[in-house]
Amino acid sequence: MATDTPAGAHNAAQSTTLSGGMPQQTDTVDPIALSGLLGQKFPPTPQQADVIESELGPLLVVAGAGAGKTETMAARVVWLVANGLIEPERVLGLTFTRKAAQQLSKRIRTRLEQLAGIPDIGVLDPSGKLVRSLTAIAPTVSTYDAFAGKLIGEFGLMLPVEPSSRVITNSELFRIAYSIVETYGGVLTTSNKPATVVETLLALVSELDSHMVSAKDVWEETTPFVELFDTLPKGPRQRDALNQTMQKWKDTQQTRLEYLPLAQALKDHLLEKNLTTFGEQMSLAARLAQKAPEVGKTLRNRFQVVLLDEYQDTSHAQRVLLSTLFAGSAVTAVGDPMQSIYGWRGATAANLERFVTDFAADGAVAPKKELTMSFRNPPRVLALANAVSATVLGPATDPRRPVQPLESLPDVPAGDVALGFFATGEAEREFIADQLATEYHDTSTDEPFTAAVLVRKRAHMAAMALELHKRGVPVEIVGLGGLLDIPEVADMVAIATMLIRPTDSQAALRILAGPMVGLGVADITALAKRAANLAGRSKAETVDTEVIADPMEKLTAIINQTVPAEPETVVGLTDAIADLGEPESYSAEGYRRLMRLSGQLRALRQTVAAGQSLPDIFADIERVMGIRTEVLSRENPHTDGAAGTVHLDKLHSEVASFATVADATLQQLLDYFTIARSQDNGLTPGEVVVRSDRVQILTAHKAKGLEWKTVCVLHADNRTYAARVSTWLTNVAAVPSTLRGDVAEDGDQVGSPVFDTVSPENRSEFEKAGKEHIDAFKQGAAEENTRLFYVAITRAEQRLFVTASQQLDPESTTQSEPYENFLLLKEHAPDCVVEWFDGEANPTHDSTRPREGLFPRPAHDVATSSALMAAAARVRKARESEIPFNDDKDIFALWEKDVSALIDEHERMKARVVSVELARELTATDVVALKQNPEQFAKRQRRPVPFKPNQYAKRGTEFHMWLEERFGGAALLDQSELPGMDEEISPVQLQELKDAFVSGQFADRTPMFVEQPFEVAIDGIVIRGRMDAIFKDPDGWHIVDWKTGRPPTKADMRFLSMQLAVYRLAWAQLQGIAPQDIRASFYYVRDDELVSAAGLPSEAELGEVFAQAVEMD
Repeated sequence: MATDTPAGAHNAAQSTTLSGGMPQQTDTVDPIALSGLLGQKFPPTPQQADVIESELGPLLVVAGAGAGKTETMAARVVWLVANGLIEPERVLGLTFTRKAAQQLSKRIRTRLEQLAGIPDIGVLDPSGKLVRSLTAIAPTVSTYDAFAGKLIGEFGLMLPVEPSSRVITNSELFRIAYSIVETYGGVLTTSNKPATVVETLLALVSELDSHMVSAKDVWEETTPFVELFDTLPKGPRQRDALNQTMQKWKDTQQTRLEYLPLAQALKDHLLEKNLTTFGEQMSLAARLAQKAPEVGKTLRNRFQVVLLDEYQDTSHAQRVLLSTLFAGSAVTAVGDPMQSIYGWRGATAANLERFVTDFAADGAVAPKKELTMSFRNPPRVLALANAVSATVLGPATDPRRPVQPLESLPDVPAGDVALGFFATGEAEREFIADQLATEYHDTSTDEPFTAAVLVRKRAHMAAMALELHKRGVPVEIVGLGGLLDIPEVADMVAIATMLIRPTDSQAALRILAGPMVGLGVADITALAKRAANLAGRSKAETVDTEVIADPMEKLTAIINQTVPAEPETVVGLTDAIADLGEPESYSAEGYRRLMRLSGQLRALRQTVAAGQSLPDIFADIERVMGIRTEVLSRENPHTDGAAGTVHLDKLHSEVASFATVADATLQQLLDYFTIARSQDNGLTPGEVVVRSDRVQILTAHKAKGLEWKTVCVLHADNRTYAARVSTWLTNVAAVPSTLRGDVAEDGDQVGSPVFDTVSPENRSEFEKAGKEHIDAFKQGAAEENTRLFYVAITRAEQRLFVTASQQLDPESTTQSEPYENFLLLKEHAPDCVVEWFDGEANPTHDSTRPREGLFPRPAHDVATSSALMAAAARVRKARESEIPFNDDKDIFALWEKDVSALIDEHERMKARVVSVELARELTATDVVALKQNPEQFAKRQRRPVPFKPNQYAKRGTEFHMWLEERFGGAALLDQSELPGMDEEISPVQLQELKDAFVSGQFADRTPMFVEQPFEVAIDGIVIRGRMDAIFKDPDGWHIVDWKTGRPPTKADMRFLSMQLAVYRLAWAQLQGIAPQDIRASFYYVRDDELVSAAGLPSEAELGEVFAQAVEMD
């Protein structure tokens, strides 16, 4: 094989060719020749080859979207190993998500296995050094958070900090903060709502950790700043008192000072309880690296090369940690300045530009190289992406531009782009839904269907999902915030709110005016009057005091009408539902519906009053209100692959997760949901998996790093993408600009702006400086919005839709215009415009459609509307023979109680079978439970509750983490996501397991893959999970599941074999081979026993298990 070396790319490569095609190494083997030896279909591009063979030392690689950075990083490791420059086990790779870590680890291991399997490797490696190094392929690849946690665990006592601190979940952190706020005895002048205070407190604490500052630091910086408002003289034509703007700035600083004791109290509590958060753990790890230089020395000796992925998304604490540990060593950082979109959570693009000096070796600026060939986007999409990036990075001719425009692969299809500006948001969504429905139902192609709708705000998800549902297109809403806007989920939460917050009229109105009750405006008005009457504030009770002759009576009347009602007399619509008053105040049908709702709420309050668990409360809400039945009654309810109830199931999962926190209450859960809904960023980042059986709706932020064949960027208008910014001058949760870790440094233009408080000589100049400071932040926010838009459009592999509308909200009088970068797309691709509303007509005016009151009427397709009309006709006919309605509340309540008890007793005694909808998404463990005990499994399906940790849970967790580190995984699974983390395990028990493994049959073997995620569909049931280890034996693949308990009995093995069968089927589909060619076993570590099952169930036999699982005997 003869290989030409591209000019300037292979300076160190010198190779000749033998007759057998094997290059003989005279100096180093070049990357292109190496890729041929490994049997790769495509060699690296010249840019990739240049990066791959770079000298050992600090290196910055600026890679555009879809430029193959993961493959390039893996290839660099393989090239370094092949040339004897490093050893495989001395590689460290860090990235943000477990998915990315798994991909990088898998890529490196696969390439190194290929290298080890070259038949004539001896010719490449005459000394045998390479062969010996490949006997243990164990690179360490993990997330940044997992790396920080391991660092604290190993060296924490040097700080000192407790190495065994447990990382808590967001819901547990929320519960702790809530408790601290409720019992706080200090002064807070801004809000007395615990949820609001908790939200601000958590944001402030996160900011402190991100920028590595303490509450004391903020106090010392804020106090003299506040004094300036009182000490600076007023400017020309200014009043003595502060104007509204400056008063707001001052109040914000004073409020932040009030929050600092709360922040310190939260941190003290976590320290006392030996708890920590990911943010605090990262900050502590950075401080540890600064304080103990020997930690860095140890790690530099341990790792010969370090790979830093997505470096543009690192925070200040991560920058300090990594540069302190690895400055001057062989560190390769990969990042894209146009994909820096996480400024709201502490990330800064400044880190990318500062890498070349932060990691400089011996004072020399680190070299920078580029990857600009896109392997993802078609040419049309790339052309638009380059136009957008130029508004931030500058033209291609600008020498200061950090990376050149992206280039497309030669001879690839141009791709499809459609741009549309519509009159209304409804028309916009209908257009997108029609396009996706056509593509989804297209049977002319065998290509997997993958599509995503990307939004800027979570509030925009539900309406789009409705349009897709109407066309029979399955939909997945990604993220908790968006989930809470799904109609059936919002109804569940609204009912829960009414149970404990009767004054929350917004929740009550949703139920009253929505399809659940369907009350008319007149009846809602009557109910509101009843609430006012109960509160003693009815306008009918207003007295004309001028006609009262007696002075004392007149004074009493004036006082009664002037003095505001006491807090305890505040009454909401839910209170009025419980005490409706005279039936004549309502329409006959309205009164019937209100009485029914009143009875339902009364029954549910009994559940709450009885101290039922949160999962039980929500299960009862679903049952009593008939919500699941309503969802299943939709036309074609099975189209979304989860019997139409996937969103309800997801809500129950969230509730069960929150309920794992001790003493969790319904009030706290509702406050937690409020924060999740109010924050576009959500409470947990989470990881998204691209699905091939549905349209996924998610925010553009969550879409980063993913790709779909079809991508629709929705609502690209100037209001949705407005540059809104909240600086420390008006945001209590932000630290002063001088304390930010990314503050602008001398000579750079990328840092965060600083408020100049020295130059102003009076309040007028001070205010002007403050506004300029805010404008600088706003400019940064505008650029981040542009980068977010860029990320969204570069997710498309084949087709891209970008749309907006003039009247997004039909209830608003404010009209929108196309986002400036959307207009830029139109300018560069006028031939791609499919519709562009000219703005002449009034899109909100429709003379044929009367305006709705309170809430828009639910949309239905033709078939559903016909079914509803037919049902209504049957109801009208039945009412003709209906017995008179009894309006005696006491009798009604008694009847309701007796009848419910009799029905329950009858069902318990007579019903032999209870139908249970089987969830369409299961785990491999679920399959075992389903086979082993269908009745118990069905019960848990009906009412999910947290499992009690078993005696092996914690033991298995700790042991799996040790195995991951042994095989180079470095805890790809976060501790908080593993079972049994709240259960203790002694070091002796763990050491016994380690010793048993080291002396067992797998001690000297290295798996090809560890913690391999999978997804397999069997008869419409999607099963997901992870396989512990996959070995490549001489006779084929061998899947091994580590077990720390006792070997099973033959009877138990009959059920456990289901899990192995799922693993085998999943790996067969991933590899494209027959399941019969794969072995699957359990390895019981303590007994050194490998247990395999003969005759594992086939795919058809697994499907039969599911088919029989919908009934519970």
